[in-house]
Amino acid sequence: MSRFYRIVLAAAVAVGCLAASATASAHWHGRVGVWIGPGPFWWGAPYYPYYYPPVVVADPVYAQPYPVTQVPGPPNYWYYCRQSNAYYPYVSQCPGGWEQVAPQPAGPPAAPAPAQR
Repeated sequence: MSRFYRIVLAAAVAVGCLAASATASAHWHGRVGVWIGPGPFWWGAPYYPYYYPPVVVADPVYAQPYPVTQVPGPPNYWYYCRQSNAYYPYVSQCPGGWEQVAPQPAGPPAAPAPAQR
């Protein structure tokens, strides 16, 4: 037999074996099969195409800032007792009743006394 016929015969046997293994694995669900060729990882991992997420373009939202309103605090009062000539909480009772007095700011601090030699 010539060399050409041997190659053709080997190719025909290989194609027949591949067809038989494909038919066996397609129709019969057992564990017997014929495998000719490289290992099962020859084809590589399955290809999963990567898709970029869709581009979302949103109009900018401009929010107007809240207006700043200053609320005056509650009025502060000192309570003065004329009979004892003192302020609350230094005196806890006032027989004549308490007077509401506007708070008096403290005066400027006194100058330190000169050092004596």
